[in-house]
Amino acid sequence: MAHQSEIHTARLVLRTPVQSDAERITELMQEKDIAWNLGRAPYPYAISDAEDWIASILDKRENDLEYSFVLTHPDHGLIGCAGVTRHDDVWELGYWVGKPYWGMGYTTEATTGVMDWARARLGATQFMAGHYIDNPASGAVLIKLGFEPVGVVEHFFGKARGQTSPARRYVYGAPADTALNMGLQNGAHGEKSHHH
Repeated sequence: MAHQSEIHTARLVLRTPVQSDAERITELMQEKDIAWNLGRAPYPYAISDAEDWIASILDKRENDLEYSFVLTHPDHGLIGCAGVTRHDDVWELGYWVGKPYWGMGYTTEATTGVMDWARARLGATQFMAGHYIDNPASGAVLIKLGFEPVGVVEHFFGKARGQTSPARRYVYGAPADTALNMGLQNGAHGEKSHHH
């Protein structure tokens, strides 16, 4: 089990979130553009959302279902999050970086670190990922990481959006249909999950 772990990249240290991170996560999530592009984040975003997310991450980590890390920078503190979620043999990569830190290569650096860690610690060989088609910058990151686009899922639920939107799906070493079917499951799941 890969519980307590840190990932060190050129400029960042990635570590398991702790409850004291909730305030900073909430601060960064006040930027609508971030929540809008994430499937699971609500908007407006309250500190209780961050606290619930951190608690769920620690629980999922214990059960080998999801490994999420906060990205910490020596000068700026917590600047974002990145992690992988298990779907059978395929791990879905997810990430966000606070808006003041966009365009500096942190997302690519952090996600490269997470994928290397997942290969080494979880034996992961297959990955998938996606982004809403109105967020092409995220696709540029995935292409840099070596992902291949495999198509668009028309109805990918976003909690902040309160609706489904088209999402482009990508795979790395995984069958294309895995990523495309995930979108369908997410859509179905998302519409049911707003009561949480």
